[in-house]
Amino acid sequence: MPVNFDLNDLYAFRALVEYGNFRLAAESICLSQSALSRRIEKLESALGIKLFQRTTRRVTLTLYGQTFAERSDQLLANVELVLADINKVGQDRVGLVTVATVPSAAYYFMPDVIRRFQVRYPRVRVKIIDSSAGNVIEAVASGQADFGICFAKNLQPNIEFLPLVGDAYVAAC
Repeated sequence: MPVNFDLNDLYAFRALVEYGNFRLAAESICLSQSALSRRIEKLESALGIKLFQRTTRRVTLTLYGQTFAERSDQLLANVELVLADINKVGQDRVGLVTVATVPSAAYYFMPDVIRRFQVRYPRVRVKIIDSSAGNVIEAVASGQADFGICFAKNLQPNIEFLPLVGDAYVAAC
């Protein structure tokens, strides 16, 4: 059976089950009464059954509606659980980031960058490859490093370069 409704329709259904009143249910999920009514009609049409008995005073579940309410609650609980798990995984990022860099960058500003990164992502390790500019570019090109910090020389077209700082050179006599 093709699914011709979405999660918002299920949330609308759950709100109407909970409140038993179109006005209160619509307010609880920030919809107009007519929008809530359209969502319920769409859901009933997609399922091919009436979920609610409507009178001028009351909205009650049909027998099919009662069964669907139990199953849809399970479905929404599972969806919410999966979304919470995905969110937790995103917060608990783990792994390794490899940075190839020239010695001056490794010495002067990488310690502070790594310290701030570790505060934000404590479970991600940072590996530094301290090397010459040519080797930094080669490490990125070969996939040995995730990214590199070096002087702009011999720029390869298959690598994206983003300037970080400009150095001032002087002659000392």
